[in-house]
Amino acid sequence: MSWCALCAADSRGWSRRHFLLALSQACLAVALMPQRARGFSIYDESGDVTIGREADPEILKMFGYYEAPDLQNYVAQVGQRVVAASDTRFNFQFKVVDHTSINAMALPGGFVYITRGILAEMNDEAQLAGILGHEATHVNSRHGAKLMTKAMATQIATLLGVGAAAAAGSGSAASAVAAISNHLATYMLLGYGREYELEADEVGLRHARHAGYDPRRMVTFLRWLRRNDLLRGQRLYHGFDATHPDTATRIAKADTMATLLVAERGPLEIRTNEFRAHLDGLRYGEAKDQRRIRTYVVRPGDTLAGIARSELNDEGRQFELASLNDLRDNAELTPGTRLKLVVSGRGPTMDLKLTPQ
Repeated sequence: MSWCALCAADSRGWSRRHFLLALSQACLAVALMPQRARGFSIYDESGDVTIGREADPEILKMFGYYEAPDLQNYVAQVGQRVVAASDTRFNFQFKVVDHTSINAMALPGGFVYITRGILAEMNDEAQLAGILGHEATHVNSRHGAKLMTKAMATQIATLLGVGAAAAAGSGSAASAVAAISNHLATYMLLGYGREYELEADEVGLRHARHAGYDPRRMVTFLRWLRRNDLLRGQRLYHGFDATHPDTATRIAKADTMATLLVAERGPLEIRTNEFRAHLDGLRYGEAKDQRRIRTYVVRPGDTLAGIARSELNDEGRQFELASLNDLRDNAELTPGTRLKLVVSGRGPTMDLKLTPQ
């Protein structure tokens, strides 16, 4: 789930300690429920749902819910389209959170979150579908529960005492459950490990393809993440670390899977214009900087340099435009294509349709 920009300096107070607290509270709530009301293990699917439902408000409190109904609905629709192509047994909720990090994550039970920071860096609906498919796979495959179980193998004595301690009202129950959630939070923040990340890449691509999206676009985004990591020195998206040899392996495997999936019959949608249109007005970077995404529709004869000069009052920003839209600096532009521009909320180039949030 995490690409782990949550660990970066722009996390606005969100820390691993806070995340552990949120998950500890959720797990403790399950463990301390009366036995008659529980009727399930913390590791079964019902337990997944309970943990997710209890932790969801804490996650939204820490990150902030991004108040943009149209964008929220759009992301949810794409997510539901992807999970409908899977064999899920969970009812999913997809939410955009108000955070600058390049990140996506999921709680057990079907609660998926995507930051506005990663949305701003994507360029089409197929890429969004690939990311949401990856996250949904972590939920459907119950990677969190599986890894917690493995991690607890060395803590059998502690785990055996959870039920008795909870029934007796002992404070040791809180410590035991906190230990469980500590492992889960580690996986959520740093990634699920090579085996499960490869599975999420592969299965997520398959579900996105079966939903009608071009899986090659997800591979393009993975490559962008690796380049961005090299340039900025950040670890992004499930421990996506450009200095680790497994990174190239992940991209190569995803590329191979995408090539195989493309050969299957059916539509291959990318939906660039539709995606970028929904980003119009998206807050970009830190809120204090008052910058937003504005979309521009290319006209005949337009160039990146010309657009930078006319719309941003700085021809030198053509390189920024190229990077933001995943284009070459000298790319020939197709009329009717939407481009993303970063504009100031205080400047004359701010789209008048946008309202402060």
